[in-house]
Amino acid sequence: MSYIAVGKIAQPYGLQGYVKIFAYSEIPERFFDLKTVYIESDFGMRGLIVEDVQLHNQVVVLKLQGIDSREMAQTLTMQEVWVPEDQKIELPEDDYFIHDLLGLQVFDVDGLFVGELVDVLQGGGNDVYQVQKGEAEILIPAVSAFIRQIDLPGKKMIVQLIEGMGE
Repeated sequence: MSYIAVGKIAQPYGLQGYVKIFAYSEIPERFFDLKTVYIESDFGMRGLIVEDVQLHNQVVVLKLQGIDSREMAQTLTMQEVWVPEDQKIELPEDDYFIHDLLGLQVFDVDGLFVGELVDVLQGGGNDVYQVQKGEAEILIPAVSAFIRQIDLPGKKMIVQLIEGMGE
């Protein structure tokens, strides 16, 4: 079975075992439909039953069965939360799952190879694509001024770089 990451456990929330989730999509409501989430363990994916989902100012808070104290919740900190791939949600146009973007071959508008998309940095006003070619690394803001086309079936991205960006 294939899985996709839908978030990361940021920290415990309260004393009863709840955890705050950093959701990977801008649709935190998607967690209300989940019955089970998965955490990677030394023995493969470990399923945890979702007992409660709350939304506090667009921050997802989960209560997982068997995680009943702040200390137990603390052991899950920084773990990614996964769901079976067949449970992925439909995203709005021009929104993409990070796992679908990783590995894309990036070209500039003139057709020159820029590198491979190796990571998506989150946390600011917008995502930033980390593109690597050999030892060289370019950071490209994930905004329409720079990202001209994303072709998932063709596994490529076309970008408009500005002077000094690719040096």
